[in-house]
Amino acid sequence: MSRRKILGLMIIGSCLAATTAQAKDSVVGFKVEEPSASSAERLAVPSPEAPKTAKQSVVGQKTLKADKKSEAPAPAPAPAPEVKAEAPKEPKTAGYDKGFFIQSPDGKYKIVFSGYAQFHLEYDREEGKNNIGFRVRRARLSWAGNLAGKNLTYKFQIDLVKFKDELLLDAYMNYKFYEALEVRFGQFTIPWIRQHQISSSAQEFVDRSLASNEFLVFHDTDSDKDGVPDKRIRNGRDVGLMIHGKPFDKKLEYQAGIFNGSGTNSVNINNHMVYSARAVYNIRGQAGYEEGDYAYTEDPALYFGSSGNYFVSDLTNDKVTQFGAETGLKWKGLSVQGEFFYRNTKPGDTTLTKTNDFGYYAQAGYFVVKKKLELAARASMVFLEGIQNDKGEFQAGLNYFILGQYLKMQTDYSVLPTNTKDGVQTAQKWRLRLQTKF
Repeated sequence: MSRRKILGLMIIGSCLAATTAQAKDSVVGFKVEEPSASSAERLAVPSPEAPKTAKQSVVGQKTLKADKKSEAPAPAPAPAPEVKAEAPKEPKTAGYDKGFFIQSPDGKYKIVFSGYAQFHLEYDREEGKNNIGFRVRRARLSWAGNLAGKNLTYKFQIDLVKFKDELLLDAYMNYKFYEALEVRFGQFTIPWIRQHQISSSAQEFVDRSLASNEFLVFHDTDSDKDGVPDKRIRNGRDVGLMIHGKPFDKKLEYQAGIFNGSGTNSVNINNHMVYSARAVYNIRGQAGYEEGDYAYTEDPALYFGSSGNYFVSDLTNDKVTQFGAETGLKWKGLSVQGEFFYRNTKPGDTTLTKTNDFGYYAQAGYFVVKKKLELAARASMVFLEGIQNDKGEFQAGLNYFILGQYLKMQTDYSVLPTNTKDGVQTAQKWRLRLQTKF
């Protein structure tokens, strides 16, 4: 072999040895790096060209299904259920609602029958003498309702206890033009003294106060029907005409009327009339015409009012002018009310002088057990002009409501001092009442 061939083989061998050493160094220095997040994402979703393993196929199918679900349109909301309009209920033509009633289907004609009775056990001690006994104080029936619409109303009320001499108490018609204007005609309570505007079935004590009864408009009646007045009574009712209303969202109440002046169930004996008016401002809320706060008024109800009347006595021809003021509060079982009265009398007998009389009552009650048990106290005084004419009444009462005003028991104890020529005489009175009402 020539030198040139040997030299060429040596060069080729050296190149091959160098190449092998370089390849070995590359393999030994190789380092496997962890894929980056972007690389992992690329590995999770292999390209279409890359062959898929079984696991990758499953993962890919799940991802594809999830993508399809996310791309699918949202399902349409379920249709709202159809609300069927209820047919209007026909009003009851008969039933019970503060009395038994019968009415036409349209409610234009209605009559309500109701009543109440009060049974007493009474004990009196006066001038050293004791008296005790039972008594039916009241037994009243009433018929009320409306005619040819809701605006024309009526009421008839009788008292079976007074069957012989004063059976008919109320008999009137009332027409309501607006809330602020109504007209009443017939026999009813004269607008004077708040306590007598409240039903005797809704009183806080067994009976009304001493002063309220003393300052009632008195009537001189013709009891034997001979045309001459011979009897003086006080019952607070008369025959006449009255306008009344509650304007300004019932903030104001007013009543004004003219009456015969001869009492109930009687014609006018002479040309004298009774003129009477009353106005009340409801400062806050509506106290209503029920003594005590059985309704448990949540927000305070406060009122103030005044009233007055003028009449001439049929029996003595005395000219009488009276003024009064009233106020009260109800709030969460607490009730406070009071009235003040003034009377000026100009005698028909010119030899006599004018007289001025005053009186008041103030009472308060509180439900110690809501809508069940009420404690009450009252003081009332009458100051008649003259010597030793003053009278007083101091009372404590307890009321137990079994079924509200429909079945309740009341009891009160009274001390009644009176000035006399022999000094102060003090009487005592205890009363127990059971009231039933329908």
